[in-house]
Amino acid sequence: MKRYTILVALLVTTLAATACVKLGSRPLEKRYYQISPARTAQKADAPRNIILMVRRLAISDLYNSRELVYRGAGERVESDFYNMFFVNPASMLTTELRRWLRESGQFSHILEPGSMVVPTLTLEGTVNALYGDYSGDQPAAVVEMQFFVVDESTADNAIVFSGSYAKRVPVADAAPQTLVKAMTQGVEQIYAALETDLAAAPLKD
Repeated sequence: MKRYTILVALLVTTLAATACVKLGSRPLEKRYYQISPARTAQKADAPRNIILMVRRLAISDLYNSRELVYRGAGERVESDFYNMFFVNPASMLTTELRRWLRESGQFSHILEPGSMVVPTLTLEGTVNALYGDYSGDQPAAVVEMQFFVVDESTADNAIVFSGSYAKRVPVADAAPQTLVKAMTQGVEQIYAALETDLAAAPLKD
């Protein structure tokens, strides 16, 4: 009888707690976003005889988070728990960069690390900034990247190309989707500039 009384009391307590949760709180609603730059330029007439390995992009620890990052006045930095990238930004931007370079038609092949094919050259990159800047009068998405092309067939892994790119795209409002759209525009501009610079660079065939 005592055990039955205890079970009934536990059941009543559980139901009461459940009722409180339903009445007193709302479920967390997270929103997920993706940066997916669209390449619209004409494809190269013919690929160069270069097999390019594209390594996974590195990213500054400040922005190595799925949560959107904002900078405010007084050097304040915040992350947004409710608005996030669907995957880690380094993985997302690397995937998009490989796709972009394949679509450019500049290179005979684009490889990923782990391939058994020996590349001609290797592309490495770092995302130095990826955030919404709301510290001044004109809010903007800030995207900064740096790239190197390395010839790993040389004894000292010679750098045969390097480029740094920084874009600041104004945002019309503080909505997260507006920020991600501006970030996407910044990435598009950087990838387009990188493609142009690689096409002009004296890379070995």
